[in-house]
Amino acid sequence: MSDIDALHADFARKHPDTFANLLVRGEDEEINAVLNRLPPAIAVMVASRLPVSRMSKLLNDHEDAVGRWLADAPVDDAITLLGRIPRERCLALVNSLPDRERRRRFLQYLKYPSHSVGALVTDVPLKFAADIPAEKVLAELREIDTDTTGPAVVILSEGHYLGLLDVWKLYAGEAVTGPIRNYLIAAPPLYAETPAASAISDPSWHTYNWLPVIDHEQRVLGGVSRARLFAATKRQTSGRRRSAGVFEALSKDMLYVSGQLLDRAWARWK
Repeated sequence: MSDIDALHADFARKHPDTFANLLVRGEDEEINAVLNRLPPAIAVMVASRLPVSRMSKLLNDHEDAVGRWLADAPVDDAITLLGRIPRERCLALVNSLPDRERRRRFLQYLKYPSHSVGALVTDVPLKFAADIPAEKVLAELREIDTDTTGPAVVILSEGHYLGLLDVWKLYAGEAVTGPIRNYLIAAPPLYAETPAASAISDPSWHTYNWLPVIDHEQRVLGGVSRARLFAATKRQTSGRRRSAGVFEALSKDMLYVSGQLLDRAWARWK
């Protein structure tokens, strides 16, 4: 890594959102060069605030640098960055880390039991920090095919969930002003530990066809669609019914065999 730039590091530590907004004005190589001259903990803070398009570019071109930040930054800061990375890429990056204990901590964050909502999570391509100017978010959305990316989530600086972005209100507004937190839908999140069978009865599904999923510290893990949750619950129910059918058949067979043995014993006794 290049020598640390103390001036940039101090400014980024005190004002990570502002630093990230200034950084994205540069080219991709310039962004990577600046981030590499920051301490890992601060580089993670800034990288986790980059727009999704720049974050994707950074991952594609400099995955080794992202891996170094995950290896060296404080665990909580690294988890915040993981929340901005697609889950498949997260698992690959985490499994490549040399520190076994750190890998365990991160995998514990990424993996949930098969019957839980956390096991059904898909990535949220669009995440925006709450204090980013709304006009900048609007400009980025106009460059993205929002019909294929799904809902956009608004998060606090620590990666904690705040709400869904009201894209319609953003596009329809005559004057787009203030931070993006002014354009929110207060959709309730699901906890990753929640059993899918319980989550399916959440009344929010009457209003929303997609809900964000958070961990026990309110960090956004991703999201789950109503269709995906219903399909998973149906599979689980079918599995239980098949198990019950096998158990019933075995019980009948055992009763039959027991009856045959008793008949033979009775015949011998007579």
